Amino acid sequence: MIAARIACLVAVLGALGGGAGCRPPPVIENIATPPVGVSVALYQDGETSYGVIDDRRWVEVTGTALVVEDVDPGAALPSLVIEPLGTTSLTVGQCAREHVSYPADASDAILEKLTTQLAETRELVRALGGDPEDDSNDEPDVDPDAASEPPPAPAPLVMSTLRCQVTGAPGRHLVRLLYVSPGSGYRAQHDITMTASDRATVATRFAIETPAWSGRADVTLFHGLPGGQQAPKPIARGSVRLDGSTAVLAASPRELRAQLRWIYEGAIRVQRVAETDAMWGRDSYRAVWVWLELEDSELPPGPVHAHVEAPGEAIRDVVVPAGGREAVGPMVRLPLWIDDSLHGMRTRVVMGADGASLADRFVISVANKSSTAREVWVEERLRTTKRRTLRSGWPTKPTLSHGRARTKLLIKPGAMERTGYVIEYVF
Repeated sequence: MIAARIACLVAVLGALGGGAGCRPPPVIENIATPPVGVSVALYQDGETSYGVIDDRRWVEVTGTALVVEDVDPGAALPSLVIEPLGTTSLTVGQCAREHVSYPADASDAILEKLTTQLAETRELVRALGGDPEDDSNDEPDVDPDAASEPPPAPAPLVMSTLRCQVTGAPGRHLVRLLYVSPGSGYRAQHDITMTASDRATVATRFAIETPAWSGRADVTLFHGLPGGQQAPKPIARGSVRLDGSTAVLAASPRELRAQLRWIYEGAIRVQRVAETDAMWGRDSYRAVWVWLELEDSELPPGPVHAHVEAPGEAIRDVVVPAGGREAVGPMVRLPLWIDDSLHGMRTRVVMGADGASLADRFVISVANKSSTAREVWVEERLRTTKRRTLRSGWPTKPTLSHGRARTKLLIKPGAMERTGYVIEYVF
């Protein structure tokens, strides 16, 4: 055996000089035929979502037309691919959806029924001694011209059946349907439990509206979209029944680094005011919020139920709506409650505003009326500009990161701490 391999190697090397070669036998790959069934991949990022359906099934060919049932009515037909599997020979051409229209005389039947009911009502009023023609009955006037106009034709109902052109031998064929279903997605709901000061457990459930087909489907959920800024990340998978109900998939609970932060971000920003305007972020409020920070910037959108038993804090159960969160770098923040024992005050003076540049001067203070020392982060959203420069800052300069100026204050019970700084902007 070794001698034969050496001889073959020598022959191959000799072939480089024009001699006859000895080639190894070709490698034949055995590609397994996918099993019959449905696989669904759901991609979602914010308000954008779509599904990719991979459906392997047997179909019956009896002529030049193929009827394919149980196809999502919202499927993008340009994305549809129907290919034979295994050794079968089949060519599928153009496909079109089947529609079901309401009968042409449906509106006439409804109008006739209403007319009959109106006549019966008039007879009942006359039998009770009333005048059916009396305007005091508050009967709405009927415009005879309007009644003569035909009602608009009802829109056809799109069915989940396709009719496709086909060329192939009569009989059963194993095929694969692959298509994109825009708008298909999932809804997430999170349960967060925090019983330590530095970590929390996150349990997530996903709700999926299933079509009223038959059988089951293997479903994989992804956070993110192909071609987006970040590659899609699988977050849950499981098997669901396709019976028209709402299926629920539960992801495995995760333990994440977490902490509570007391944050005073006093500015009230009005969306219709441009950031180059001196009035942007002028007004302030006094509330200091307690936020839950999780080291997970990819938490799928959805409402959150948070159960907090942090040491030294009262036990709280809070529901955070889907739109309440915010991402700050690698963290996701969830607003939990307002600490009534802390009060902030923010003063801002705009200097040198000429349309091309300006400077914001801040003086911010936080008072602690509780009997416990608090670490409070003072944050100020920065304007979006070509260049920003941090000038003076006292007692220390804030750090600029993730579009914010951040200063940490340690406030003793019954005390108040201040900070101030100047930021120059060039637009």
